[in-house]
Amino acid sequence: MKYEKKIPMRKDCGLHLFKELLNGKWKLMLIYYISTGFKRPGELQRKICTADRRVLANQLNELVVHGFVSKVIFDTKVPKVEYELTDLGKSLLPVILNLEAWGESNRAVLERALTV
Repeated sequence: MKYEKKIPMRKDCGLHLFKELLNGKWKLMLIYYISTGFKRPGELQRKICTADRRVLANQLNELVVHGFVSKVIFDTKVPKVEYELTDLGKSLLPVILNLEAWGESNRAVLERALTV
């Protein structure tokens, strides 16, 4: 049985679409790390070591389904998988980098907010 949301997804605003497609604790981090050259699942797991392997795999699969990342499967004796950004994923990088810069420039305030 497929899960159906109780509240329908709003498609009338780009921010709602962004939230629906990129909602996930690790999705923005995965896109960022793939852009910096970490392409194999094990590499990504080591970069985001606090994340559960299954959660990362699910979020990577969602990024593939939604067109932000492509999955390349190499036909070798030992199966090898790599991820790379699609044009859509690459177009998201300036947003991610701006969010990271904003977080750094407001670090003290944000750290205090976390302790409340």
